Amino acid sequence: MSPRILVLDFDGVLCDGRAEYFASSCRVCAQVWGLAPAQLEPLRPAFDRLRPLIETGWEMPLLLWGLQEGIREEDLRQDWPGWRQQLLQQSGIPALSLIQALDRVRDRWIEEDLQGWLGLHRFYPGVAAWLRQVQAAGEPRLAILSTKEGRFIQQLLGRAGIQLPRHRILGKEVRAPKATTLQRLLAAAQLPAEELWFVEDRLQTLRQVQRVPELEQVLLFLADWGYNLPEEREEAARDPRLHLLSLEQLCQPFDRWIASPPPPRLSISPASWEDLSQTRPTPGRKRPEAGLASLVLTLVELLRQLMEAQVVRQMEAERLSAEQLERAGSSLQALREQIRHICSLLEIDPADLNLDLGDLGTLLPRQGDYYPGQPHREGSVLELLDRLIHTGIVIDGEIDLGLADLDLIHARLKLVLTSSAKLY
Repeated sequence: MSPRILVLDFDGVLCDGRAEYFASSCRVCAQVWGLAPAQLEPLRPAFDRLRPLIETGWEMPLLLWGLQEGIREEDLRQDWPGWRQQLLQQSGIPALSLIQALDRVRDRWIEEDLQGWLGLHRFYPGVAAWLRQVQAAGEPRLAILSTKEGRFIQQLLGRAGIQLPRHRILGKEVRAPKATTLQRLLAAAQLPAEELWFVEDRLQTLRQVQRVPELEQVLLFLADWGYNLPEEREEAARDPRLHLLSLEQLCQPFDRWIASPPPPRLSISPASWEDLSQTRPTPGRKRPEAGLASLVLTLVELLRQLMEAQVVRQMEAERLSAEQLERAGSSLQALREQIRHICSLLEIDPADLNLDLGDLGTLLPRQGDYYPGQPHREGSVLELLDRLIHTGIVIDGEIDLGLADLDLIHARLKLVLTSSAKLY
């Protein structure tokens, strides 16, 4: 089973534009509220996590201002529409003014430094190579449906070696709801609705498509790596008309996009007294093999995050090609999924993969992901190791190894610990 027409959203499905969103929002905050970039930079991780709350672009600088004012991330998540209205009232700035300010910031930036603006948009790991593969195959026909301007989508695709005809890029200039545009595509192609597949990262957009009777048979996919929240992914997974799609599935044959897992093989028989006595639960007790495994997985997660930090540093220093960055991102994502899979098998909560080292802090950040160069309220060994590697240190000394008061081995060591980028 495969589509004849595959329609893809751009931001949040093919391309991650959060770096541009944050940078543009910082510039608006500087103009409107006089906030310096140094004040806002520590808020980047929270801004990225809350990006799925945003419905229209002008809300982004308002969200960033709210974070800077000290509103808790949890509160914003629970009721963003309410906070959005409250923040507008507190600021005394109408939404139209924020719309105009954001448009001016972007227009000026694009006019003065188009390549720099485009450079803040990055394709998700493996996506660009997959697009080139689908395009070379000729089937299905690809179309991009986005609220970003089509000319920018075309330039970003071109930078990744993807030459899609301009008429297949339906951007902001179309000025129609996505459901309406999908109807027009079907009418023009004269195909049954089930032969059109639509991949979108916003659940609300998919709900709007579902309400159109003519699109009832269109296959709808929610991209779980895009700008959506865990509760939205859970809701989509419960809806038989929606398919939850992972980044790993995206690059697989189309029949695996909708394949349901095989039912588990069960053997049912009456439980004996011996069965019940051996499986009597102990309150609060985890599987016995999970103890050592949890420690091993914690160390693996430390190494994964440490490698991820080095990739980010080299990416920001523009030392990685697009191909190298794509390969590194795919590998890190695959390792992360493997860790989560093992945790699931051993009934380990991934949030428990950490160690409290007392005065030294924790091995990993207590909350959220570590991003190199950004200060955290609570230190972690991960941050210390990353900073040491980034700076570069030399360990020089002598070691004597012996037994029964006898010196048997003498070693003189000189260990250089640094990022590989420092060696060039």
